[in-house]
Amino acid sequence: MQNHRLHPTQGLVPFSIMVVGISTLLFFYLYLGRVPGPEIHGLRKEIAESLGTAGVWALAIIYGRSLLKLIHNEGTLMQRIIPDEHYEFSQATSRKLLTFLNKTHKHVGATTVVLIFSHALLNGTIRWNPFLTAILCLVAWQGIFGLFLVVRFPVKTLKHYGRLVHAQLFTGVMIGVFAAFGHLLI
Repeated sequence: MQNHRLHPTQGLVPFSIMVVGISTLLFFYLYLGRVPGPEIHGLRKEIAESLGTAGVWALAIIYGRSLLKLIHNEGTLMQRIIPDEHYEFSQATSRKLLTFLNKTHKHVGATTVVLIFSHALLNGTIRWNPFLTAILCLVAWQGIFGLFLVVRFPVKTLKHYGRLVHAQLFTGVMIGVFAAFGHLLI
């Protein structure tokens, strides 16, 4: 029997299709029975929108880092994307960028958690729907298990499981899909 090692992205596409399919069904169910919520206006709305935009950019940095790690670790993919004459320079530059992103990841992650929760709270809990509640749960999940990785005192096994649970590809797909459908319901 052969020993197959699973690649981190294996199963991501079927998982993504499943999440989109189930979310679409839930979206139509909720959309047909929804009652429009109250609109917010003024400074609170502007601040909430600004925090939401900043949260999206922070998520883009976090998941861009994950994508860069995947591309960089998958040498053949990187070689297909970048022409041969620019490969060495691109590899060195992407290594420097990845080093910077790795150093700042915990700070960007903590900032992202604060931005997304602030955005949600300023918009008001009356406007939350199951998709947006799921996003908050996933962001809290990422934040808590990310905290286990940076705190100095956790038990070694907790740190090991924290690394597995903090894996971002699958939660990133869910956050993206749930955010799209959740904001359509508002």
